[in-house]
Formats: sequence, structure tokens, C-alpha cells
Amino acid sequence: MKILIILTITLCSSLCIANTEKTWFNQATYTKFEDADDHSWQISSHYYFAPQAYFGVWDDFGYLDTDSNVLLTYTNDTDVYTGAEGEIFIGNWFIPLGIADLSQADEDYSVGVGNLFYDRIKASISHQRLKNGEDITWFQGQLNIDLDPNAYVGLTANTDDSLDDWRVEVRYFRGLGEQRFFTLDLSHHNNSSKNQNDFIANYYFNQHFALGVGSQASHLMIEGKYFVNHSFFVKARYQEQSDDEQSLEMSMQAQF
Repeated sequence: MKILIILTITLCSSLCIANTEKTWFNQATYTKFEDADDHSWQISSHYYFAPQAYFGVWDDFGYLDTDSNVLLTYTNDTDVYTGAEGEIFIGNWFIPLGIADLSQADEDYSVGVGNLFYDRIKASISHQRLKNGEDITWFQGQLNIDLDPNAYVGLTANTDDSLDDWRVEVRYFRGLGEQRFFTLDLSHHNNSSKNQNDFIANYYFNQHFALGVGSQASHLMIEGKYFVNHSFFVKARYQEQSDDEQSLEMSMQAQF
């Protein structure tokens, strides 16, 4: 943990510059389950091939990804693996790609094709190959609605080809003036094993501090964010995993 903190601070100190447009987003997350001797790590690096301008707050860069990008994620949980995903844009067309585990790239991957309409609608179809299961075709649609210069609503819906596994997500963003903001994220996931509603609401008191409360699978979540500047912030989240188990998550993000 100490090594990770030192590394992140060093990166931030050496690479933070005045430009508020970002292309490279790096995050480290540590999760500790309080009622079990168990913890997990996740480190991710997300690179965009065009500058991304923040929208009001320093952790929101607009709802839709409209530029080519690649995301690498290392996870040390019950299993240890490194995954990769991204999108390649060619005009308004894009190719979504994903590999759950790079060590099994030829056995568990997804590839698709999609189109961006009017810079506010994305539609795509992807084929997922699974090592231990039947291949799946996924359909996804995303919509961004600008309510005014300081507010938007984002919608994402995806489903498999049998309509047995589907998910809907909604994000509401509103600027309240004087560097205050409010966000609300809602989701509903339905498949053969669960019918789950989640939400998280965040209030940004200013550009440096935000507090959020929500529910995941009917269990309480509380989180706080502290933004050192537009290039570095930390987040802490307390979450009830079940009636008798809780987790504490700490994360740090550096963006350049």
C-alpha cells in the first residue's frame, strides 16, 4: 500500500500540468472485507487518443466516449488476471474490442461494430466468445441529452441476443452554480439469477469535495471524494455487502 501511494504521488508531481484537458487516466483501488480476512487490488490505466475536457467537475468528462481509447486492468482478487478493452473510431464508425484475460486471449474475447450518430447516440453489436460457456451476442445503445450548458442525462441499455440478461443505466448531471454540482446514477440489472436495482447520488460542495450515498443490491453505500487538483483525487467508499459483511474501498486516480 505504501509503495502504491508513493508511486502515485510521484507520478502526479512529475506529470501534473496546467492543462485541464486529459488523455491518460490511472486508478488504483484497494478493497478490504471487514468481516473476512480478504482483500483485493485493482489497477487500471485508460488512454484516449484525443484530449478529453472535463464537464464541470474533475471526474466527469462527458457521458459518451467518442474517441479511440484503450483500457488495461490488472486485478488481484480470487483470481489474478489482466484484461484489456477499448474502441477504435474510424469516422463515425467504431470497433469495440475486449479481452477478459490476456493470458487466454484466444479463448475469451469480444469484438463488435458500432456507429455514432450526431455525437449523441451510440449503437453497437458485439460477439463474445467464452471459454466455459456458449458464445453470446450483445446489443448496446447509448444516448446523451444535453438539458442546458450545465446539465445532461445519459442513458445506456444493453442486452444479450436471448433477452435473458439485460441492463439499463441512467446518469443525471446538474450544475447548481458556485462550483456546486449534483449527480445521480441509477441502474437496473435483470438476468436468471437476479433482479437488482442500484443507485448512487453525489453532491459536490465545491470542486474539491463531494459526498455520496446510495444502495447496491439493497445494501447501503457511502462514499467521499477529495480532489487535490484537476489531476489527482482520492475516494473512500463504505459498503454493506450483506447483512453481516461490510467492505471498505480506497482508491486514487491520477489523470494527465
